Amino acid sequence: MSGRRARRAQAAPASGAPATGSPLVAAVVALLVASLVATGCVAPLLEAGDPRATSARPGAERCATPAGSAPFGTASPAGVDLDAGALGAAVQYATQRGAQSVRVYRHGCLVARGGHDPVTEQQRFPGWSMTKGVVATVVGRAVALGLLDVDDPVGAYLDGLAPEVAALTVAEFLHQTTGLRMAWANDLWAAGSTDSVADVLGRPFQAPPGSTFLYAQTAVTVLVAVVEAATGADFQDFADRELFRPIGIERHQWRWQRDPSGRTHGFAFLEMAPVAWARLGHLLLRAGMWDGRRILEAGFVAAGARGSAANPGYGFLWWTNAGDWHLDSGFPDYRRLERPVWPGLPRDAFAYSGLFDQDVTVIPSLDMVVVRIGLPPEPFGDPLGESPGLRPKFSWRFHRLLMSAVTDVDVPDPGPWRYEGAPPPVDPANLFEPTLPPFELTGPPWLVEALTG
Repeated sequence: MSGRRARRAQAAPASGAPATGSPLVAAVVALLVASLVATGCVAPLLEAGDPRATSARPGAERCATPAGSAPFGTASPAGVDLDAGALGAAVQYATQRGAQSVRVYRHGCLVARGGHDPVTEQQRFPGWSMTKGVVATVVGRAVALGLLDVDDPVGAYLDGLAPEVAALTVAEFLHQTTGLRMAWANDLWAAGSTDSVADVLGRPFQAPPGSTFLYAQTAVTVLVAVVEAATGADFQDFADRELFRPIGIERHQWRWQRDPSGRTHGFAFLEMAPVAWARLGHLLLRAGMWDGRRILEAGFVAAGARGSAANPGYGFLWWTNAGDWHLDSGFPDYRRLERPVWPGLPRDAFAYSGLFDQDVTVIPSLDMVVVRIGLPPEPFGDPLGESPGLRPKFSWRFHRLLMSAVTDVDVPDPGPWRYEGAPPPVDPANLFEPTLPPFELTGPPWLVEALTG
């Protein structure tokens, strides 16, 4: 294994970590209620369209990577080849549709931010599934340190596994192609009530490894266990020491919940301030470099920004625009869309992406990072107009507005938003597995077979 000595561990909780459950249902309900209460509470823009930012100069402005925890430098929209009016319209649109933070960076400079940001930019917000992407980034740091490799089998780090499970690779967990049985109800139950890693590693296979994209939840927490075994450290301690602090993310800017066994959740429940999310985006934009220090290998970032054969739109727990088609996240069932993930963005874009349109979008060809954090856009009316009963997709319109601001690169216009058809019907097998905890349907074999198909 490339000269490394793997530290092996049981698929069990991290030693010494406090055991605290995850209030899954309460958190979701609270956020939905908050979105309804906040409808219409939109603050004015502060940065985009500022009349002081109207004069252009030859050549684009660039800002140095901030040292320590210093803030990013700022630039006028014209100074980084963005039209101030179009940029302001994009940020205003995002704010009107529930964004509590909108931040646009180009050439390392903060160029625009939403009206809420002076209050919210240092507040912690739930990243939901953006957490998955951060787990992949922590894995990348362990790879850069030579402590593990993406092609390693997880059995090199975790003991007590069935041979076929031990043979699964780190890359298969990063691509969500392990084939281990995934059902939403079972996954969320395990996350909130048990040792989620032991639960998922004890499941049967529903597909051959590497063949099928399954947007799992607790399976991502297996990577947390692997990092802990490879590094000999608690996952959060390692992330803080080796990733967050080196790029200027301070401890008060994030909080990460654990499952009942004490292990850090891998699939959700990382809360982080918008200014900190932006730093992670810039680390990926710079292919793993930060202020002259290599944090991630460039090859890891490049590989993570590409999809797999099973889903060209999903890389190392990061969604990517590289594929000509993609599968969505599979709720209530998977849908294959014959287009890139974000039709309005360049094809090299990739992102941390989470529930309710939480996104940190990285666009290397434009040297741009865009942060959108906040409430779900669906309860908010669309200021650009909508068809009765059909609320336009937020990302489509936001990206189209934002890309219209770019003046030095011709970004193809996807055209107006169009309805893509009804979602697929609910597949009960995708929602719950009756033979696994907490259901564990038992009885005569003929009855179980009849009920489960």
